[in-house]
Amino acid sequence: MTKIYEIGPFRLDSEAGVLSQAGIPVALGSRAVAVLTTLVERRNEFVQKGAIMDAAWPGVVVEESNLAVQISSIRRVLAQVPGGERWIETLARRGYRFVGPVIEPLGDRKGSWGDKHTNLSEPLTSFIGRERELVEIKRLLPSTRLLTLVGIGGIGKTRLALQLAAEVTDAYRDGVWLVEVGPIRDPLLVPTSVAQVLGVHEKSGTPLTDTLCVHLKARQLLLVLDNCEHLLDACATLADAILGAAPESTIIATSREPLHVAGEQIYPLQSLSLPEPSTDAEAVGRSEAVQLFVERARRQLPDFELTTARASAVANLCVHLDGIPLALELAAARVRSLSIEQINARLNDRFKLLTSGMRAALPRQQTLRATLDWSFDLLGEQERVVLRRLAVFSGGFTLEAASAIASNAVIDQFAVIDLLSQLVARSLVIADTADAGTRYRLLETTRAYALEKLVEAEETDGIRLRHAQYFREMFEDATDDWMRIPEAEWRAAYAPELDNVRAALDWALGAGAASAIGIGLVGGSGSIWLELPLRIEGRRRLEAAIARADAQTPEPDRARLWLWLGLLSRPTPAEAVAALEQASKLYRRMGDFSGAGFSLMQLAAELTYMGRFEQAMPIFAEAFPLLERTGSPKLMAEYFLALGTLKALTGDLASARLDYEKAASLCEKTGAERLTIGVLCSLAETNWITGDLDAALAGYREAVMLARKSPVARRIALGAGLTNLAGVHTERGELCEALLAAREGLPLRNEGGFAWVTLDHLALRAALAGKTANAARLAGHTDYLFAANESSRQPNEARSRERLQGLLIENFSPGELERLLEEGAQMSEDEACRTALEE
Repeated sequence: MTKIYEIGPFRLDSEAGVLSQAGIPVALGSRAVAVLTTLVERRNEFVQKGAIMDAAWPGVVVEESNLAVQISSIRRVLAQVPGGERWIETLARRGYRFVGPVIEPLGDRKGSWGDKHTNLSEPLTSFIGRERELVEIKRLLPSTRLLTLVGIGGIGKTRLALQLAAEVTDAYRDGVWLVEVGPIRDPLLVPTSVAQVLGVHEKSGTPLTDTLCVHLKARQLLLVLDNCEHLLDACATLADAILGAAPESTIIATSREPLHVAGEQIYPLQSLSLPEPSTDAEAVGRSEAVQLFVERARRQLPDFELTTARASAVANLCVHLDGIPLALELAAARVRSLSIEQINARLNDRFKLLTSGMRAALPRQQTLRATLDWSFDLLGEQERVVLRRLAVFSGGFTLEAASAIASNAVIDQFAVIDLLSQLVARSLVIADTADAGTRYRLLETTRAYALEKLVEAEETDGIRLRHAQYFREMFEDATDDWMRIPEAEWRAAYAPELDNVRAALDWALGAGAASAIGIGLVGGSGSIWLELPLRIEGRRRLEAAIARADAQTPEPDRARLWLWLGLLSRPTPAEAVAALEQASKLYRRMGDFSGAGFSLMQLAAELTYMGRFEQAMPIFAEAFPLLERTGSPKLMAEYFLALGTLKALTGDLASARLDYEKAASLCEKTGAERLTIGVLCSLAETNWITGDLDAALAGYREAVMLARKSPVARRIALGAGLTNLAGVHTERGELCEALLAAREGLPLRNEGGFAWVTLDHLALRAALAGKTANAARLAGHTDYLFAANESSRQPNEARSRERLQGLLIENFSPGELERLLEEGAQMSEDEACRTALEE
């Protein structure tokens, strides 16, 4: 039985789940309405929090904070009435009581799905997610006469429109009426279909649209026009006529593109929310896409559960299917015969896999391919050409890139701009707007479909060649820009193109056999692997390109390859030195003073870390005038930071501080956040060397704080700051604080291959904590790697290692110690990190 409550000026329909005022739905989500209904049904008595949550979140475990949020939302709505914010009373730590004015239920009547004022059918499946969208659309409806839900096929436009219509039925005096435009092919039948639904009969000599307008003139109703995209003109003409003649009528349309009628409110419908990468079933289960998949999977296997073992695979499935409800439902239909892992493994051929739609659905909604065929067939020929060419992009693209790659002799670059706008309007391309500009992208499913069309058109190699060449040219200046402009500015320009660089390299150095382009792009994009940071991948790609280079490879390309290989090889200094020597030799030969100065400075820095100070000094001296000629404050800041390190390690701490201060001043001018953090750590390191542990601790904390805030230098810099912080805490005897910092910082250092340089401090911490055997193994591990990498310990690490040696000698016989050190030398870096982080 549906109960309608009058609450002051508000009307609460308990079954429809809608609160309205003066016939207009209030912007209140379904959970909040459920909470309000529970309180109103038991008005004037305190209701326990548990009872309210059971009613509003049946079968779901939620935190009490969720209830508090809903109560706040209700109070904000009720506060529209003087004193309304006091209609819900709080009993501390127990529950709530509704004390506002309530008129008893008006009596029995049929529910909104079956009401005589609607032709909506009761849904056969549950409605999952979209709470935010429902609230937003309810907020828009009171001031909107035509609201069009637009989105790609299968995104859930119809289901959302029907749920919305059911929830607001009571707000429209003359009901809510659904007109299914999808099955219609003749545009003349659009008004006829509306007339049939509303029971309006044609009049001889009077256009049916005019008759409909007369019928609707004094009526207050909501008309839902579903699936309008193939009859846009007819639907737009009818909607325009109704809106002009019937001031109390409202229309909701669903379409893959807008109707373009005056006063139309467009509501783009996005994918269901996707899970964050996690193996935590509870975290994965908060995603709307996962919730839908699991619920539909249970219709195939009633005992299907989102277990911890299954969570990661389900999350990957939902992400690869873009959170598209139709695709998720089709995938869920496969769980009776395939495991989640098996479904994931077959998504490269998703259009053959996802075919088991409902027989009663329209043909285009029964398979994933059919719904995309429907959209593709509605496009003009030039739109089809541009769409299939845009599929070559990976991870998004700019307007300039689209114009360059999708154009040809027939479709010039200006035409591509117009066609791209049309594809956005038709929900086949997504436009992501931000302060930095607009980037465009295709959903993975749309992209897979368009790539098939590219193959069918026999354009794949030609378009991929154009794509690779475009990014080869774009990244030609990336290295110079990286040396000169602020890091945030560099990232905004180049980092978004990572996936395009990967795709271009995979093709050029693979099936495309365009080695010259690939080699040039690998060298040009070297900075992206360092900045993001993706050192292992970058090094692999650089080594592959160097193996392909030959006498025909231009010297600038070869120089860049060796330069970036050297910078990305820093965890193994001997290899870095060899690569940087090659780079500096090539740059010198070319007369490129900027490249020569930079590569020489980096070479001197690596020699410094290896303890080869006498070799480093003259190279620093050679680099200085070359770098000075560049006029780049950023390069000079890096120079003084590296030179200061040399002076600190050779005992000239006063001069080192002066160089660090010069570097800090230059960093401030250039917005070089990564270098600023490096300067802070170097100053803290100097204080640590002198035994000023308080100043060292403060310095590293400042560096860590800046690294946490910085989008530019977060992971590598944060790892360095935290692991050094752990070392200072260890020396101060603060073992718990040291472990806490190390647990966050060491995995970050290990990502870049730098964990070994900090393990001396954690080995000492282990020994002081009574884990002497682990400490000995860690000592053996670091001893081995320092020797293998031809590096020497810096003063703070050397002091920790010396102190540790004394503790080990006290606790072990020479034979036992030798055995443990040998065991440590055999450990992998990951094993050593796990050992260092034990309690």
